[in-house]
Amino acid sequence: MPAIEFLDDRLHVTISTDDDNPHLALLDLQTGHQWGPVPLLALEIHNKALRRSRAPRALRVQSVVHLERGVRLGLASAHESLSIALQVYLHDQQLCIRLNPNDVNEGDPDVFRLFAVDILPGLMTVGADGTLLLPVNTGVLCRPANKPERSDAFLIYGEQPRWELTPTYPLCAAWTAGAGLSVFVPQGDCDAECRVRTDGAGNGSTGFAFTLRRHWPDPVDPETRELCLAPFTPAKDDPIRHAAQRVRQHITGHWGKPTLEQRAEECGDVAYLLNAYIVKLFHGVLNNGAMMFNYTGDIPKGELVNLMTFAEATAGLKQLHQAGIDRVVTQSVGWNTLGHDGLYPTRFPIEPAFGGEEAFRQMIATGNALGYHMNVHDNFMMNTPKSPDWNAEYVIQDIHGEPLMNGCWAAGPEYATWPNALPDERLEGHMAKMKTFGIRGMYYLDYMQHPLEVNYHPQHGGPRRAYACGQASVLEKAKEVFGSVGTEFGFLHSAVAADHLCTGGEPAHMRRIDPTWPIADLIDQTVPVWQMAMSGLAIIEARDGVTWANACEAVLFGNHPRDEWSVRPGVMPVLDQERVNRIKAIYDLCLGRFGYLQLLEIVGYDEPAEGMRTTTFADGTSVCVDSNTETLLVNDEPVERPSVLI
Repeated sequence: MPAIEFLDDRLHVTISTDDDNPHLALLDLQTGHQWGPVPLLALEIHNKALRRSRAPRALRVQSVVHLERGVRLGLASAHESLSIALQVYLHDQQLCIRLNPNDVNEGDPDVFRLFAVDILPGLMTVGADGTLLLPVNTGVLCRPANKPERSDAFLIYGEQPRWELTPTYPLCAAWTAGAGLSVFVPQGDCDAECRVRTDGAGNGSTGFAFTLRRHWPDPVDPETRELCLAPFTPAKDDPIRHAAQRVRQHITGHWGKPTLEQRAEECGDVAYLLNAYIVKLFHGVLNNGAMMFNYTGDIPKGELVNLMTFAEATAGLKQLHQAGIDRVVTQSVGWNTLGHDGLYPTRFPIEPAFGGEEAFRQMIATGNALGYHMNVHDNFMMNTPKSPDWNAEYVIQDIHGEPLMNGCWAAGPEYATWPNALPDERLEGHMAKMKTFGIRGMYYLDYMQHPLEVNYHPQHGGPRRAYACGQASVLEKAKEVFGSVGTEFGFLHSAVAADHLCTGGEPAHMRRIDPTWPIADLIDQTVPVWQMAMSGLAIIEARDGVTWANACEAVLFGNHPRDEWSVRPGVMPVLDQERVNRIKAIYDLCLGRFGYLQLLEIVGYDEPAEGMRTTTFADGTSVCVDSNTETLLVNDEPVERPSVLI
């Protein structure tokens, strides 16, 4: 069969079909660089009899349907009685490949099932002079030169066994000095698997596979899978900015997410938050679970640690107001029964040890009278069997038919909510009740954006995308009830729904990557693709702590300062006059002087020397942080370090 060719003004595609597996070559007409030829696809078919997955013996072209600037290929593997069809076409100077699960026919599903389709394996290969961008954390670079032979694969938006990788967006890229290629997954991203390989001889490759199943009984998401490969010229298009722009265009174009400036115009709570210090009031927690690793108090394990009553929190807020901090958004942490994460989904009665409902209402009323927005830290994802409101029908069921454990916190083992199963009284009904306490402003939902899970519940089950949509629906409901919503993590489906995000990945996550994982040997540098993509679209918290280093970091990325405190030591920092002074200094610097940066897109990032990082914002503002000298420069002018932060 003759080769199939099609082109536009940037790309020329050649598909050869004269062997047992069609191959594709991609010529970048602008740079003259050819990627490939490589196999068009590689199938992973699970043989239940042998209990292992393998590639088919042969994959032959059955049908060819020509499209405008593309082709639809039907392929079949006779031995496994399996056929599949792919659309391969050019659109907007991109090579796009689509797979509709309805076009997968498993003729003998009792023995053979298709688990994954690796698209163009090896196409995005570079040598020792090249670089790979992987969607680990906010983005990491891998330079294949001198790397050992390694291969790894991870699903986008996380897997619980390796949640520390925190892959927040479905994009990877490869480039040399002369040519670059990035691939983005606009559909089927919840089941997209990023794959990376180095051969030990200086070469490395990355790309995506479409997964249909990870286990034999997995439900197959009917959503069409699609990936789009875009060429770029590194000498003209900075690779980091190119990657961030592709993610950003998907967020604003496909998802229609408004800018922060637009949100501030339509929602007064967002406008207020832009100029308000975020303060987490940490009232108390049971002495149990993962977060108590640093507790040195003398309270026995399993008993309630009272760190701050509602009346004491009120006094602390008055201190902030007297210091000239006019705008604050609070999140009371541990206001609920048994404190922080104590008995979810049960929240009432409000914990008596901290003052109970009357003192809670008084704290809210006093804070509101100061001009603050008083709100709470809430949680819809956590379920402990100790809760009076425990209901296994609302919990994800694992492959063994048991509730899916997610972690071990204050109340011991906890299990993951399947949001799509929650009745109205558990969601909107609870939010409406919370409003009666007088809380106002951004509602904060903690512990959202779990690594995506398949639910094997016989009635409420579903694939990973259903879990992502369920999490986003909780955020959307909170935004509907309260006007604005914040949440903990920046996986793309939740980043689109939220006005405020704690993080899209932190150095702390990177430090927790297990050195025995193959990916650990491939990471050279962290880069802020996620921050650049989200800048000006969501309020992103700066790192915890009232230090000069954290203030510099906040200005560098236009991030939003926050602090978390109590009045007794043991778990969180203690609010004293020195801390109040530090909060005021950061409030004046990061919000008063440079708060406008939150509204701007970051259009450039560089690390010109070791320990030095620079950003450029859309209005031309340039920021440089030199950790070697602990200096901050804005538009090449040094910013004086407040004396209280020395």
